[in-house]
Amino acid sequence: MKSPAIMPLLERYIQEGGFAGAAVIVAQHGKIVMEHYAGEAAPNLPASSSVLWPLASISKLYTAAMIMRLVEQGQLTLNMPVHHLLPKFSGEGRETVRLRHLLTHTAGMIYESPMMEERLSAQTPMAALVEEMYTTPLLFPAGSAFDYADYHYLLAGCMAEAATGLAFAELVDTLVAQPMNLHDTYMAPPPHEYGRLAKVRCVMAEGTAGAMYNSPYALSLAHPAFGAVATARDLLRFAQHFAPGGPRIHAPATIRTMTTDQTGGVKGWQSGMFGLQPGTPIGWGIGFALKSAQTPGQFSDLAAPGAYGHGGASGCQLIIDPTADAVVAILTNTHARVGREGWYIRLQSILNSVFANLA
Repeated sequence: MKSPAIMPLLERYIQEGGFAGAAVIVAQHGKIVMEHYAGEAAPNLPASSSVLWPLASISKLYTAAMIMRLVEQGQLTLNMPVHHLLPKFSGEGRETVRLRHLLTHTAGMIYESPMMEERLSAQTPMAALVEEMYTTPLLFPAGSAFDYADYHYLLAGCMAEAATGLAFAELVDTLVAQPMNLHDTYMAPPPHEYGRLAKVRCVMAEGTAGAMYNSPYALSLAHPAFGAVATARDLLRFAQHFAPGGPRIHAPATIRTMTTDQTGGVKGWQSGMFGLQPGTPIGWGIGFALKSAQTPGQFSDLAAPGAYGHGGASGCQLIIDPTADAVVAILTNTHARVGREGWYIRLQSILNSVFANLA
């Protein structure tokens, strides 16, 4: 069904210029109960069920899901030191960094290259981005604090490649997308799919041949932190594999590990995230952000404590709320760089309307 409260809200934000297009899809008790598309995903491309939306940092969930398949197979362990597989990652405290620290954002790496926009504009090869990552100093000793970073997931993806000898995009496809029957999900979408890609406004390197999410170069990176694209229905289908009672490709023990706190409540290193002050305890699963009493601003105001999911700076949010037995995905096409406060308020207001309309 379509919620009458959601549609005018999306149309208002489109008219105000908050974003050009949007998709909202919701499942409750395992069945789709709401699906709505509005505006244009890209110029001359109406938002629809066939559009491929850049998922930005929601991509990290696909990376985590793939890595946990390798953990189940015994090819990786969460406590494996990074340098066991990637000897270049050593010195200045790097030997203490383990895969678990990467997946929970407690490894102490900086967010990304300070020159990332220039790197994208220059269409820098992935190998050079990885080399730069190896030499970046750590902010704090591994495991002692929380600080969210794309570098964490880039390094985790490199570990998976080193353990298996296979390319990252192939690992995600064979270990996650295919078993989950995700036929409209890609890391590095093929060129023949470019015509149904949403275009994100206000991205890094906008207007250049390296524009994040929007250029063949950026799409070809298959970056473990921000490289996935998917339809709204495929994103929902992916998330249902982590919802109570959903389909499964992972063992129950794996799902439990991914969706419960794995940080021990370490304190946040920086201010600003979720409106929190430095030193606030932040819980995180393997891949999944967790809503708790310490992070009430995470996701919707109306999602229950214990909800989990992830956001994406391209303008998307994914939430699994076990209390409501609901999975909610919202996709838009304006980057947070347009102004984070207003950007997040728009997304939260849509999420609040969704939760208010659930039975």
